Amino acid sequence: MNILEHYYIEDKKTLYIEFSTKEDGDDFYRILELGFEDIEYYSPTIIYEDELRSIDEIFIFDLIEQYLLDNDLPEEQKL
Repeated sequence: MNILEHYYIEDKKTLYIEFSTKEDGDDFYRILELGFEDIEYYSPTIIYEDELRSIDEIFIFDLIEQYLLDNDLPEEQKL
């Protein structure tokens, strides 16, 4: 998995993530938007809202992995 971009939108309390899988190659990417409640649920550790401004790619990777245990991959977007 390759994390292309991620940022937390404080006004909407939403984490925006662009990523691609090995199967996507260089042709596609996927977008995942998670509200704070979803982030808390799928987070591998306890996280507080003020910490979301400084999360790293390892956290994002683990969050996506946990999310995908219960959900399908988001739709592919062409690059």
